[in-house]
Amino acid sequence: MNLKNYKKLGIEHFYKKDYKNAKTFFSLAYEKRKNKKLLHFISLCDFALKAEKEAIAIFEFYINHYRYDKIYDDLEKILSISEAKENMDKLKEDEHFALSYKDFLQSEKEIGFKKSFENIIFSSKLIINDKNDFLDFLEKLLENGYDEFILNYIEYMTLHFVGNARFEKIAKKLRFVDDTKI
Repeated sequence: MNLKNYKKLGIEHFYKKDYKNAKTFFSLAYEKRKNKKLLHFISLCDFALKAEKEAIAIFEFYINHYRYDKIYDDLEKILSISEAKENMDKLKEDEHFALSYKDFLQSEKEIGFKKSFENIIFSSKLIINDKNDFLDFLEKLLENGYDEFILNYIEYMTLHFVGNARFEKIAKKLRFVDDTKI
């Protein structure tokens, strides 16, 4: 098969919303002749798997305007903006699965610290916006034997808590457990 046939099959499959096969045909065409237009088609297929409506609109625009030299730069900008928007939407969606520290404390009252902590580890994120709440959380981890988790937090947060007596007390308790950890 030649370049034009692969490209034509790629376009046909894209219109059929068969983005994986469209990508395959565009990739085969690209192997025959390396050009920017085919790379853009391949990128659009990947994007269509995440954001179909936006990708179809961009594809239509590209098909109708590919003869213009500036279209390549414009398409790259449009794709990066669209992908960034898609990533932001995904982050916002992920926030719905986050648990506030207040909710965590409520859960702790109902089912205990260990069970509440296991639930956030395996199913959601814990959002702690206050330094005192964070220190409280570290103390609870220490009381319940989660030293390894505390060490991970301390590694990343030490600069934020330099000189904080409560934080240093937690760090000292960890040193007594095992001097090689810190």
